[in-house]
Amino acid sequence: MKIRIMGVQPGTVVDGMTNSAYFDRQIELVRQRYDGEALVVFPELMTGIYFGYVREKRWFQYAEDFLTGPTTTAMLALCRELNCNICYSLFEKGDGAYYNTVGLVSPIRGVVGKYRKIHLPGGDLRYNECYEKYYFASGNQMPVLDLDNGVKLAMMTCYDRSFPEQWRSYYLRGAQIICVPACTMGLRKDMFVTELQTRALESHSYVIALNRAGEEKTENEAKPRVHFGKSLIIDPLGNIVAALEDEPWTTLSAEIDTDNIRYARARLNWERDRHPELYGIVSDTNYAREGLIYERGF
Repeated sequence: MKIRIMGVQPGTVVDGMTNSAYFDRQIELVRQRYDGEALVVFPELMTGIYFGYVREKRWFQYAEDFLTGPTTTAMLALCRELNCNICYSLFEKGDGAYYNTVGLVSPIRGVVGKYRKIHLPGGDLRYNECYEKYYFASGNQMPVLDLDNGVKLAMMTCYDRSFPEQWRSYYLRGAQIICVPACTMGLRKDMFVTELQTRALESHSYVIALNRAGEEKTENEAKPRVHFGKSLIIDPLGNIVAALEDEPWTTLSAEIDTDNIRYARARLNWERDRHPELYGIVSDTNYAREGLIYERGF
């Protein structure tokens, strides 16, 4: 099946720009660029400035209910206007906790489902002054959802991309497109593209990853962050289908063919040649805890 998909690479929240203006500009960009794509994907925490590098309670006021909040409401209206599925991101308040959440909506079925970011960066602040663990709880589900055309879609968020176990889980459950909304910068710029190409090949899926582009600084943040963009679409053999560099306020799109997934899985049959009876250590939580000696110092 051939379908077209689109991704949004926004700029950053600059001085004088409100969160709502930032959000609205992305929606207007999609309206201008939309050309019949079956799926549109936005980047991580698309609703405003990224606040993960400061630790302040005031940012919790921007959390919203997933079903009734303004972001899902706006995305439902947009998907019906354009007649496409939309994958989007928000700061969710729900179930007595807060989450970094990605949703999927349909013009036919409404809200299809959501994914809550599982792997949260930060912890040892000597090396990574990121406070996502302060703001967000980890999700505990990895849904594979159907687009309106029957194509199977999975979602992960930014740091999740570095955990191959999650990719392999999606592969074994038949995911055909994996959306990776991101809000990444700095240290991991050089490995961003190569890492995603490897994961696409390992999971035999199309990967669409979106990042913002430009310099951004939250009030009380020590120094500006530079988001490097590099949004891209990759095929099931790891080839780049479409890519951006650090251009702000733009989009990318490509036609993909799900028949290529069948070819990739026949050519390199990971499922047939696996030996899961030998991989128990991967999910052995006791071993993992004892192995993380760096959390206790050198």
